[in-house]
Amino acid sequence: MKKLSFLRKHVELLLHLTFWFVVALLIYFKTRTEFIHDPYLADFGIFSSLHKKQLLHYFLLLVFKAIFFYVNILLIFPRYRASGYQRKYLLPLLVSLGWCFTIEVLMFTWGTNSMLNMLSEDYYIRFDYSPVSDGFFVYLAVLLASYAYWASKQWLLDKEGLQKLDVTAAELALLKNQVNPHFLFNTLNNLFSMAIEKNADELAESIAQLTHLMRYSIYESHVPFIELQREVEYIENYIKLQKLRFSGEEEITIRFDVEGDRQQVRISPMLLINFVENAFKHGVSLKQESYILIELRITESELFFTVENTIYRQNKTAAVKHAGFGLEHVKKLLQLQYPGRHNLSITEENNIYKTVLRLELQKTQVAITALQ
Repeated sequence: MKKLSFLRKHVELLLHLTFWFVVALLIYFKTRTEFIHDPYLADFGIFSSLHKKQLLHYFLLLVFKAIFFYVNILLIFPRYRASGYQRKYLLPLLVSLGWCFTIEVLMFTWGTNSMLNMLSEDYYIRFDYSPVSDGFFVYLAVLLASYAYWASKQWLLDKEGLQKLDVTAAELALLKNQVNPHFLFNTLNNLFSMAIEKNADELAESIAQLTHLMRYSIYESHVPFIELQREVEYIENYIKLQKLRFSGEEEITIRFDVEGDRQQVRISPMLLINFVENAFKHGVSLKQESYILIELRITESELFFTVENTIYRQNKTAAVKHAGFGLEHVKKLLQLQYPGRHNLSITEENNIYKTVLRLELQKTQVAITALQ
């Protein structure tokens, strides 16, 4: 994989160099034929100076076209995509185009006047190139080339991301199939019945909660989106099971608050639980005071999920990695399910670890439950 990535970077660099070399050649040969048409000019010593000034002038024009190209693919187009393809984010494109185009016209005028001042009145310079009309079409071609390059690269990256998710899903499915789910559920049902017979109500409730967790993760988490209420119930059952680890004498505060209408929203399944799992893994100490605060807030168009927990010196190394594969998988899932419509902030300060996830909800995700 490293060799493939190394080769890909060098191939991409070679493509860039080849592209600009071809553009430079076109500009060079174009300038050689469109400026000077006086056959007697070669007899004058100023020919060399004119030629150097001409090359410098068009080299600078090439630089401005390159600036326009890379500003598009590195700044403007990525922000345009991140905004959900909102047209207002194309305004910087017009500003960039106008700036580069204006500079080119001014430089062309400056270069022309400079060369005219070097000639006597007996000689002339004929131009076949118009900085306004011809220059505009050149920049239009650069714009199309930059968008084609950026769109092709994004398509390849998205395709690779989907392939990696498919591999992960296949591995997860393989792990699930290694243990027969029906056998597990039957066993849990038997244990639940035995707990009821023995009047072990707390144990029976725990088994029921575990059954709900497994049923949700195995049977209900394969769809792209699911009711937010189901995800909330999953988190609540998970928290109840985690509390079984504590005797009640520890100084541990665990709180899960939900604000807003969770009945009318759909979300990607198993998305929020990753942050809760990490909080319990790294944020609970049986010897020191600790807390986990979880808050879910839903508005008309956005969802905010905040997890804040304590961390300790003995597990800081683990806390730095905090989620490992799980968090990386969540980030990829967010890129695919909520492209340009999410923001994930993770901070660690004064032994406090805080994760804030913001999702922009589409109208279909908000209204589809109400229509069912």
